[in-house]
Amino acid sequence: MERKIYLKHEEIRVGVGSTSRSMTTENYFQVSEIDEDHAEIQLLDFTGQPLGKASVIPKETLKEYIYCPDYFNNKKGPKESAIERHVQFGDRHFDRKEFLSAEFEYDKALGFDDHHLRANLGKGKSLFARGRKEEGRKVFAKLSSIQTLFDKQNKHIFNEFGIELRKKGMFEEAIINYQKAISMDPNDEALRYNLGRAYYEKGSLDQAIEQLKSALTLRPDFKEAQEFLSKVQSP
Repeated sequence: MERKIYLKHEEIRVGVGSTSRSMTTENYFQVSEIDEDHAEIQLLDFTGQPLGKASVIPKETLKEYIYCPDYFNNKKGPKESAIERHVQFGDRHFDRKEFLSAEFEYDKALGFDDHHLRANLGKGKSLFARGRKEEGRKVFAKLSSIQTLFDKQNKHIFNEFGIELRKKGMFEEAIINYQKAISMDPNDEALRYNLGRAYYEKGSLDQAIEQLKSALTLRPDFKEAQEFLSKVQSP
């Protein structure tokens, strides 16, 4: 029998009593046609392996599922594929403002790799969105201390950390993350601009001016930096 993969969004509850909450999770199933009216369906784990026993369902109910013809085109290993799916699910939940569900998926990814950048970024953002500021701060602090992450290709992650922290008014932490990103790529004018903005919002005008001038040295036609520098220097 031909095996096809389907996706289904399902509601689950976590917690007990007054702390119980509903959240959405996304599960993949392998489906094989039995006859015109019935199909065999089996849940897959996040390595793509069948989990538990298969069930027989009316084919009509597959309208509740999403067909995923490209599922088997992923060339990554089982662990990497699992992490990627959890992070993608987390990102989708976050975009829909389903922050508890997003955190749940990011935690699943972190179960495979506790140092995964995007999973940690997503979890930190989800914690902040849920008002759990101190827990979110710990996530960012943990990543900021992992030296093995300081590759140039990861600068954008630390830039995103900085943006999220600045939005939350955590200027010291934002500045630290921008500085880490700049240490990976000192010639990125956008990072200099972002650092200057964080210094400005913190009230450190001299440092803000220094970073904005550095951004303009790297890119003289940087309009946003020109305008922001004029604002900072205005009486």
